[in-house]
Amino acid sequence: MLSRRGAFTRVGVTPRRVDVDALLEVQPDLLARLVLHRRERLAEVIPDQLDARRQELEAAKGFASDAKRQRDQLSATIASLKAERNAYQAKARAAFERVEELREGMEGKDVIRTPDPAWARERLQERLNAIEEEMQQTAGDHKTEAGFIASMRTLVTEHEAWVAGRTEKAGDHVAMNEARSEAHAMLDAAQKAHEAMLLVVHDHQKHHRDFVDQDEGLRRADSRTRRLAKALDESEQAIAYWSGVVAESLDANHPLLKAMVKVAEGGASSFVSSKPKEEEE
Repeated sequence: MLSRRGAFTRVGVTPRRVDVDALLEVQPDLLARLVLHRRERLAEVIPDQLDARRQELEAAKGFASDAKRQRDQLSATIASLKAERNAYQAKARAAFERVEELREGMEGKDVIRTPDPAWARERLQERLNAIEEEMQQTAGDHKTEAGFIASMRTLVTEHEAWVAGRTEKAGDHVAMNEARSEAHAMLDAAQKAHEAMLLVVHDHQKHHRDFVDQDEGLRRADSRTRRLAKALDESEQAIAYWSGVVAESLDANHPLLKAMVKVAEGGASSFVSSKPKEEEE
């Protein structure tokens, strides 16, 4: 397994070696002041950077929120059009089922397509005209005229009865045609709803990609802001700690002096001694 040094060494760059003797010559109180100074400098720089990152984060939240709202609106439109299409398709299936049921019921029957054909109406009109012409040419009394009118009424009544009988037979055929027309109309409506849905789906794909990009930007901005906030918090804690170290009088029992003596006598530094054994292999 790579050592800690190897894990952070770039290829082709030789790490700088630390002169242990020169490091030991630095007095602990001076070292504490140097560390404190560095932490104070970081604490001065980080707030401006953190403010900038927070502004970026708020902007990223707005962009991601707008992208999500637009995408969700299109998603709702797609769902509505899909439900509309499915409803029309269901109505078309029901209409076709009625057509099939009517067709099965009409098998073996004498189906009449036109109950009152033109030729029958023309024949009726010819008979009525003939009676009227005969009535005008005959010099009769009221009884004679009443007979002609009764004959005309009889012809009309017979024709209506004949048409009514044929209409009853043609009812299933009319119902079947109506059901078939309804089925085709429902299929046309379903097709229009589906085509409209496809147009919205195309726009939805673009808005979804935009949402994904904005959401990734939001995650990056949030991560950068969190890192800076953590660095500022750590620096403030370090300032408090090292300020206390600088304010103290370092005696022989202070951890810094003990560590210096340990290294001077050939012992391992706190960094080396804290490394896991597997990283040293």
